Amino acid sequence: MTRHRAGTGVLTKGRERIEAILDAATRILIDEGYAELSTRKIAARANIRPGHLQYYYPTKQDVVRGLLERYLERAVATFGERATPHATAPVDSIDAILDGILRDQADPESSHFFWELWALAARDPAVAAAMEGFYRAYWRAIVSALLAAEPRLGRPRAERRAALVVAMLEGLSLFRTRTGTRELPLPFLERELRSVVRKLATDVG
Repeated sequence: MTRHRAGTGVLTKGRERIEAILDAATRILIDEGYAELSTRKIAARANIRPGHLQYYYPTKQDVVRGLLERYLERAVATFGERATPHATAPVDSIDAILDGILRDQADPESSHFFWELWALAARDPAVAAAMEGFYRAYWRAIVSALLAAEPRLGRPRAERRAALVVAMLEGLSLFRTRTGTRELPLPFLERELRSVVRKLATDVG
């Protein structure tokens, strides 16, 4: 994205506007729900002109793609920070990554954000495609984390196990969401998850 020095200020201002747009869209999803998400409301909440929003994101679906890309970018950065090569055991990095994902799941706003996106995806094929792209990238990040923790797994096996890890983590959110009646009283559930993921990350037999 670097062009020339004269454009640096423009790029910085552009980045600020993008962040304002994505922050506004996130708040609308969390506070008002997917039915209220529109480019007009996003522009108003971000305090920018609709034309400026459309310059960066021509449609509501493009905004959703931007939201998912930003979320994944932050998640992968967290994976990189937590997956230290100096861990005392190879699987310690996986444990650290799980800590971050489970903490994020326990955050009511984060879980609400994804429930609203799934509701939107059920009605909008473009959003559904964006969600599919997000989960493919999420899966690839877990594949990389498994291989970094235990290279002997090999890529085909790491890919299969990463799919299981993602499926378990996403399914687990149904039991851990602290809104309404979805949270179920299952003590030691997280401990069981860690035990299963440890086995998936280390069993090379």
